[in-house]
Amino acid sequence: MPDIGLRERTQAFCDAETLSARTRRASGLFAYIWTRPTDRGFIVALLRFIRLLEQDRQLRARFDAAWQDMLSELNSIPLFADAGLPASYALLHEAFRRLFQRLLPSAREESDTARLFTAVFASRKSVERFLYLDNSTFIRLARILWPRTGLDAVPHVGDDVRQSLSLLATRVAGRGVTAAVRQRGSTHNVEGSPFYQLVFATEGFLQASVESDTDPHALERWFAAVHACRNELIQVRLHMEDAGVSTALVFDLTSMDASLDRMQLLASTLAADSQQTLQPARQLLNILVAGRLEDTQLGPLIRQNLNLLARKTVERTGHSGEHYVANTRREYWQMWLAALGGGLLTVFTAAFKLRIIEHEWPLFVEGFFIGTDYAISFILLQIFGLALATKQPSMTAAAFAGIVRENRGVSRWSKIADFAARISRTQLAAAIGNVIAVCLGAIAFEQLWHRMFLHSYLPQQTAKHVYETLHPFTSGTGIDAAITGVLLWAAAVVGGWCENFAIYNRVPAAIAQHPLGLKIGVRHMQRFARWFENHIASWSTSIVLGYMLGFFPEVARFFGLPLDVRHVTLNSGMLALAAARYGVASFGHHWFYFAVAGIGMTFVLNLGVSFAIASITALRAYNVHHQERVKILKYLLGQIIHSPLRFIFPIDSDRPPSILSTSEAAETES
Repeated sequence: MPDIGLRERTQAFCDAETLSARTRRASGLFAYIWTRPTDRGFIVALLRFIRLLEQDRQLRARFDAAWQDMLSELNSIPLFADAGLPASYALLHEAFRRLFQRLLPSAREESDTARLFTAVFASRKSVERFLYLDNSTFIRLARILWPRTGLDAVPHVGDDVRQSLSLLATRVAGRGVTAAVRQRGSTHNVEGSPFYQLVFATEGFLQASVESDTDPHALERWFAAVHACRNELIQVRLHMEDAGVSTALVFDLTSMDASLDRMQLLASTLAADSQQTLQPARQLLNILVAGRLEDTQLGPLIRQNLNLLARKTVERTGHSGEHYVANTRREYWQMWLAALGGGLLTVFTAAFKLRIIEHEWPLFVEGFFIGTDYAISFILLQIFGLALATKQPSMTAAAFAGIVRENRGVSRWSKIADFAARISRTQLAAAIGNVIAVCLGAIAFEQLWHRMFLHSYLPQQTAKHVYETLHPFTSGTGIDAAITGVLLWAAAVVGGWCENFAIYNRVPAAIAQHPLGLKIGVRHMQRFARWFENHIASWSTSIVLGYMLGFFPEVARFFGLPLDVRHVTLNSGMLALAAARYGVASFGHHWFYFAVAGIGMTFVLNLGVSFAIASITALRAYNVHHQERVKILKYLLGQIIHSPLRFIFPIDSDRPPSILSTSEAAETES
């Protein structure tokens, strides 16, 4: 027996005489169906509505007439051209606007089709019910809501689709011919830009679509123009390595990608109308329904900005820090030598830090002195080509992103596992080399100090404090080591941003052309410009990391938080100095072995947290879904279990790894 509420609401819609009344009653009718408390109730209500109009011919005729009248008066351009596409609003401004709309929704024109979508699909549940509607039910619903003759019955909707295509083409062209895009693309002239040509290709396709003798190859030529735009976007991203990247440029590229996707859906829907094919229309409706909801919520806005920030972070690799990732056996053994040297230097870094702590300076002064100690040590490491364990290079996230961007499926998982193996074994070599050198160096330092000054370098109270703070169970070593991993990643990001800022704003070229060259020599200025370009990332990373590690404990103490930093090499040096004070007797105390366990925990958390954040950033930047992230993690764990040695020692060939192109990846999977 048909639902009385459905019949009454359907008849009320048919009786409406104005556009305002029709849209209001249509919203009420479909909201009544889509907002049922249970999924079963929704399916029952929808099927009853469909059967009602399939069986009652008189009501169906009245509904068709009212529905076509409403469609002929609605304006769908804002829905087609704006819903779900990235908007260039400021985050805070847009967030406040969406919050205010929860209290008082903004007024819309009565002819705006988006009003129907907003009223019916106002929750995630209602959107999911539409997206996962089975195909047979969708076809029956489409036969009711869409005329049999297609756009010929409602030409106004076809005009809106065409105008939306023109509008999107203009937007893409406007962003694609900017100087930032042309400088990084394959064509520097506006007339030769494929984005500029897209406008004319779209006009030709739209003109052919309205003519009676439609050119069967018009759609193919238009898709070729879109393909040329996508190839140009690939070129722009590749050339970011040389010319740098900005947040505005990343947004423009993301917006153009999304706009081209929307244009393809609109064009396919327009072309499929004459063939009575519903699949393109359903894909378009799915995007519009989901996008319209996202335009009203805070979560998608925040995710969009986080993705934009992540994409900005990983789009450019940079030119420094590669020596922290050993790709061949030769580079692996060079890392051992660099790590041994880094460990010896860290002995003095740890010794200076402990002496600073003993004086009990004011918080700011102590943080500044410790940060300066760290920064100078890290810069010396960079100057002499030495290595510090877990010090993440600025190119890690970007190199990971390159794998995600250029590979698909199993090929992507394999490349990620290979990259993780290279990072793991390189950092393990650096950590072991650092620890061996810092322990031997601390023993030698203690012996030399005792012979010169006839007493130990560390007072007993300081030595006791060192091993107590490294206990893995009675101290906050685990939390502090994880926080240090975050700081290691953040410093690498800052280093990459500094290098990118310099390249994007052509700072090295400005240095080379500085008038000071007339006094000291142009060659000297050019040499300094090259040095600046090659070392800005590493120096800025070292300085920022040093002061982050120095000031973080002091800021935490200022707010009353018992937090500190724990770095595997620095704390190994401090432990070695503390243990050297007691000599061989240290091996007979349980505190020593607990502190050693704390050092091991520190290494795992330093490296694991920093690499995990870099990985998540790259995956978020390219919208890798949660399901695939889980598959990648399972594949990586499987590789560790199946072949653990490759994560410890370079058993692969000495051939440097390469990132497969998309076509090569497809061949590999096949």
